[in-house]
Amino acid sequence: MDVLNDMLVFGFHPTPTTHKAVLDASSKSRRADVILHIHNRLVGMGLELNLSTYNTLISTLCRLGMVKRTTLVFKEMMGKVISPDIITYNALIQGYCLSSHLKNAFSMHSQMLTEGVSPNVETYNILLRGLSAASLIKDAAGLVNQMKERGLIPNADTYDILLSSHGKIGNMKECIKFYCEMITKGFVPKTSTYNVLISCFSKGKKMSEAKKLMREMQMRGLSPNSSTYDILICGWYRLSKQPGLSKSLKRSYQAEAKRLFEEMNEKGFIPCENTLAHISFALAKPGKKVDAQRILNKLYKKNVK
Repeated sequence: MDVLNDMLVFGFHPTPTTHKAVLDASSKSRRADVILHIHNRLVGMGLELNLSTYNTLISTLCRLGMVKRTTLVFKEMMGKVISPDIITYNALIQGYCLSSHLKNAFSMHSQMLTEGVSPNVETYNILLRGLSAASLIKDAAGLVNQMKERGLIPNADTYDILLSSHGKIGNMKECIKFYCEMITKGFVPKTSTYNVLISCFSKGKKMSEAKKLMREMQMRGLSPNSSTYDILICGWYRLSKQPGLSKSLKRSYQAEAKRLFEEMNEKGFIPCENTLAHISFALAKPGKKVDAQRILNKLYKKNVK
């Protein structure tokens, strides 16, 4: 790198800040050999090898899921009698979770406890994300209990992970439980978390509750995004297709879907294919030609901008 050559020419010695900035830049290559080469060059230029330096290198490699290379770096660090801290262990646990080595992630968690390093809330959030990614969120209860037993208080991210994970597997009961806990403790869910909850109600044909949730998120200062509208529009159309509905109720549900579609359009959001399929079906009926043409014109203008 030219920057390193310039530093060498002008006699500058790399600092931990320089090390972090240069490794962040080299990580864009997503190649462990490049990252390690840059790291070794900085060491050769006088960078001190200490806990901070190793944490930066380990964190950089782990963010990319490069656990094999990270394990070698970790062994090198231990060989220099540099004891890992919470930053080291959290990075390693995250690396194992990202590379789908969940068993190793929990082994590393056990190792840190054995070494007397106390986990923090982020440690448990990383493990919960790992369970969620592996579709094992049902096993999270023991982990949350362990967290609380250690005197650690779940934060907004903890609740976001739990709520979203249970929502994705359709566990509405747990979803509502964590949502109520979250709100009671003063945390505001993210828009993506609200979307998971709204989707749960939508799939359960509880569209009135889904509609209330959208209003609630707006009252809390959160704006619905494209996904929010897609979920609600599809939900109302699915509800309108139920057998045995009266014509007036069917029209009412479709009118709500159309109103949301218009609102979505006005806000500049592009509907997903599923939403367009529902809208197309509704507008492909006699007497809907003008509405269909108007909506298609709006979508065309938006896509050519």
